[in-house]
This record gives sequence, C-alpha cells and structure tokens, in this order.
Amino acid sequence: MTEKYLEIGRVINKRGLKGELKVEHYCDSPEDVMSLEKVYFDPNGKDCRRVVSVKEYKDCLYFMLEGIDSAEAADAVRGRYVYADRDDIDIDEDSVFISDIIGLPVIDAASGETYGTLVSVDNYGASDVYTVKRPSGKEVLMPTGGDFIEEIDLEKGIYVNVIPGIFDDDAEEIHD
Repeated sequence: MTEKYLEIGRVINKRGLKGELKVEHYCDSPEDVMSLEKVYFDPNGKDCRRVVSVKEYKDCLYFMLEGIDSAEAADAVRGRYVYADRDDIDIDEDSVFISDIIGLPVIDAASGETYGTLVSVDNYGASDVYTVKRPSGKEVLMPTGGDFIEEIDLEKGIYVNVIPGIFDDDAEEIHD
C-alpha cells in the first residue's frame, strides 16, 4: 500500500525569533521539496501548514510556515516530523519513493531467484545501500550503484544483478 503522506524531514531547531524552522530533510535533493506549497505535521495529512518560504543552507532546509511566527511556536514543533502529499512532490518518471519499495522482494534478474525482502535504504555518500532480509532472517547489505539494479517493478519486485557471493549463506551479516 502506498502512503499518501511521505515523511520528508524532521524539525531539528529554530532559527531566529520569527519562527523559522531548521529541518533535516530526507530527500535525495532539497529541490524535491523546495517547491512545496504546504506541509503537514501528521502522517495522515492533518495539521497542514502553508509554506511561506523555504531555503537551503548547509544540508538543511529552513522553512517559514503559516501559523509559526515566533520562537515559542517554533520550539513547540521541534522534533516533529514533516510530511508532504506525494501528489505535490515532482519526481522524475524513472524515480520511485523509498517508502514504495520497502517490503518488495529482491529478485535475481537472470535466474528469477528471490533473495529476500528489502527492509531499508540508506545512503552513505556514493550511492544508496539496500538492506535485504534473507528468508533465514539474516540481513545483507547490497550496493545499488552501477548496474546492480536492473529494474524496479512496484508490483513484482526489485530485479538485481548481484556480485557473486553477496547472497551466499556465508555472506557477512549485519549484527545489531
């Protein structure tokens, strides 16, 4: 099931006395959300706020939102997550929302073998890294750069070209 409201960031601080919010964004690019006209403080689309202005500075976004016009009002939303309606986010036609691929099966593009289920997507700099939960319960890290991802089919799964050995039973597993 696709979520209508997507988590785009979290309020980490205020800036100044007029209620400007410092938001750590979770998007591939800040431009993905800088054109939003409204955001929400609820994953169900409640507590809607009109965006007065937004700017980027040092890997964060600074929002001025309607109804948040003082340092005290900004403090009241510190730590809260910020959501956007998926229909308001303009992404490339060959892109997908991470929330739409979590839970999809990861399938060998050549053999059709299912390696496991995608449980998380993280980015450590160069490209995204998928965490795939194997049927045994082990979790394996899989790179996504280069030619690793053959196709993402939101109905069927994520088809991959893997490095030999990455999904072998003796592959390094993640320990908590």
